[in-house]
Amino acid sequence: MSKAMTDAWVIFRIEAWKFRTWLPMYVFSIVGAPIGLLLFAKALTPPGFDVGTRLMTGSLVFGLGIMTVNNMAQLIGQERFTFQLKLVVTSPVHPLSYAGGVVAYSVAQAAVTAVVVLTFAPVFGIDIHLSPWLVPLILLTTLSMTGIAVTIATWAPAWEVANLLANLLGLLVTLLSPVYYPIERLPEWLRWVARLSPYTHAGEAINRVLSGQGGFEREAMVLAGITLVGLAIGVAGLRWREA
Repeated sequence: MSKAMTDAWVIFRIEAWKFRTWLPMYVFSIVGAPIGLLLFAKALTPPGFDVGTRLMTGSLVFGLGIMTVNNMAQLIGQERFTFQLKLVVTSPVHPLSYAGGVVAYSVAQAAVTAVVVLTFAPVFGIDIHLSPWLVPLILLTTLSMTGIAVTIATWAPAWEVANLLANLLGLLVTLLSPVYYPIERLPEWLRWVARLSPYTHAGEAINRVLSGQGGFEREAMVLAGITLVGLAIGVAGLRWREA
């Protein structure tokens, strides 16, 4: 195994160790927030109204948004502004190895989040179509959000700014994006704004798979583009010399 891969594996293990330290917070992020919002949305649904897979899709994207954008941006920002990153730099570890380790950790967290949320579908009486395409879509969704998280944490001028942007993009933008309902329910002028959000495309693609409709290729291509741009900007902004 090359040094770059070994270093990435070490970074992954370090971040996983932190998961044990902050286990209650992560349990809330993985289970409490998305499932709680699912309960809330379910309670607002009129009796006898078929919600289809939209509620499950919204909770899944919301959970991934919290776990990936919110938590990862705060984690990387904390390491940067509390000088923990300096230890990584002086080890020495290449920026790409560090990025690979934290991205792999983000993907692992997202996988747990997705499994937990999807297991609640039978509990709420929601029929979902499990397809092998769901795996790469969730991976693509996670990577697109990880790119946003890395960009926030590496380009923010201060910890307070990074924390604010993490909460804004991890929570608020998810709730403002049409993940719990079709984008067609928005006014025409708002649809153009909503299409700028990666959550919109993730929600549409995942809902098409869970509902068995298919035809998610266009949304997947948009997510792939967001992933490439986000990760490129984020990795380019890793302030190795600053640390």
